[in-house]
Amino acid sequence: LKASPIQSGTVLKLHIPLIYGLSPPCVKQMLTSEWCPCDSLRPQWKERQLVLLGKFLYRFNDEHSSNPKGAPIELGQIDAHVVGQGNAEDDWYGIDIALQSLPPGCEGVFAVTTFGKTRYFAVSSKEEAMTWVRSIQQARQESITRSMGHAANVPYPKNWDYFDRLGANLKRKKERIKESMERSNAREMEMTSLGGSGGMMSKSYYG
Repeated sequence: LKASPIQSGTVLKLHIPLIYGLSPPCVKQMLTSEWCPCDSLRPQWKERQLVLLGKFLYRFNDEHSSNPKGAPIELGQIDAHVVGQGNAEDDWYGIDIALQSLPPGCEGVFAVTTFGKTRYFAVSSKEEAMTWVRSIQQARQESITRSMGHAANVPYPKNWDYFDRLGANLKRKKERIKESMERSNAREMEMTSLGGSGGMMSKSYYG
């Protein structure tokens, strides 16, 4: 954290399994009950180090990690808000159910949304959640203003320029890896489909 970030701290990120997100409310309630043995199918809070620096929001496994987890989130493309129970905006994954089992010591949750993907973070208090939201929103506005050339007179730390370049390069690298994996998966599915069709044709042909 020698780069003097805008804000940083330990948070708990909500990991939501795909099958949970696609399940109806009654199944979600069952998966989150105490007697359900399938921990891997229920939402889980995982500790992360969140760093707001320059034009990006970074996630690390912990404060000692040197490499971000996942692609940096560009501030100009995100929105943030404090999460509350009963908020329809946060109910796509059934977040209300997950909020009923906040980790010990956590009383506030905020969300970061980009291109339809929402990430949830739990912190010690609602005030801390609001602080994160305000910091992200302010940094986002400053980033947009700067990109439009309207902040020429506003000082910008030189080391932030350096980390912005690193963040942009890392983001492109992660995106290329993701696209490559998606193409590979698509080819495998196509080959599997063709193989299945071929097998059916052969069976039909030979009786």
